[in-house]
Amino acid sequence: MRGLIRLIFVCIIIGTFPAQAQTAAPQELLREVRTTIALNRLSAERIFIGIDHALDTAGYALKGIANKRVIHEEFREIAERLPGVRAIIAIEPSGQLIVDSYTPPAPDVNLGDRTYVASARAQPGLFIGTTTIGRTSGIPFLPVAKRVGDNVIAAIVSPHFLIHEEGRCADCVSAIIREDGSLIASFPPAAEIPKNVLSLPLLNKGLEGTSSSLFSQTESIIGWRRSELYPFVVLGARGLRSGALLGVDDR
Repeated sequence: MRGLIRLIFVCIIIGTFPAQAQTAAPQELLREVRTTIALNRLSAERIFIGIDHALDTAGYALKGIANKRVIHEEFREIAERLPGVRAIIAIEPSGQLIVDSYTPPAPDVNLGDRTYVASARAQPGLFIGTTTIGRTSGIPFLPVAKRVGDNVIAAIVSPHFLIHEEGRCADCVSAIIREDGSLIASFPPAAEIPKNVLSLPLLNKGLEGTSSSLFSQTESIIGWRRSELYPFVVLGARGLRSGALLGVDDR
C-alpha cells in the first residue's frame, strides 16, 4: 500500500513539471519582449534627442555665419558627433540644397519636392520620415528634419542605428514604426512584418500593449510601446524559430 502511495505521488510530481514549464515559458518570453522594447525605445529616443538639438544648432550657425567654408565645417563637426548620422543638410525656402556636411560645396539639386522637406516646413518640431533613396548618392537613408528659421535642416540617418544591439537576436524581430504604421527601422532589416502585426499599435491607442499572433508561420508574443517624446512606436516579437528568417543582408 505504501509503495502504491509513493508511486502515485511520484506520478503526480512528474505530471506537474511540464505544465509549470509551459506556463513559465510565455511569461519569460514576455519579459524578454518588454526588455527589448525598452532598450530600443531608449536607443531611438537618445538618437532623436541628439538630432533635435543638433539641427537647432546647425540652423542658428547657418543664420549667424556668412563664410560658407566655416558653415560647412560647423555642419560636418555636428554630424560627426551624432551616432548614426551620415550628414546634415540645409534646404532654403525655394527647395534648393545650400549646405551638405558630406560634400562641399553642396550639389546643385532642388529637394523641394521631397516629402520630408515639405512636412518639416509645414509643422513645428521634429519630423521623422520614412526610408528614402538619396537623390545624389543613391543610398537609402532615414530623413529627420525640422524648420529652423526660414530653412529646413535635415539629418541623413542610417536606420539600423536606431535598433539597440540587444534587440538583434536570431529569434526576434524589432521594429520602430510611425503612428501611421509606416516602417522607420527594423531588425532584421529585410524582415517583412505583416500588416496585422503593424496594425496592433494603431488599433490599440494605449501607451503600450501585448498580444500573440502568427508571425513567420510561428506563434509569437508581440509587444509595443509608444514614445512619449516623439511620434513613433517600438514593436518587438519573440518566439520565432531560429531558421525562420532567411536571406537577410545588412550590407
